[in-house]
Amino acid sequence: MNNPYEEEQQVVISRILGTVEKLNESMLELNRSIEQVNAYNASTAEIVELWTSYMRNVQWNLQSQKTLHPPV
Repeated sequence: MNNPYEEEQQVVISRILGTVEKLNESMLELNRSIEQVNAYNASTAEIVELWTSYMRNVQWNLQSQKTLHPPV
């Protein structure tokens, strides 16, 4: 016995597969973009860490030399 809806089911399945394929490509692009953002954030975090360490060292040196002025 032949399925009268077989052709229609095949069309729907092929549309679903096409949509899933496009979704997969979009997810790969999203992952690439997230990797780039994470790399940028890592370098930014490193700069912040260096700057914080520098400011802490400057503060300590000024206090130890008694040249730290009160805030204006």
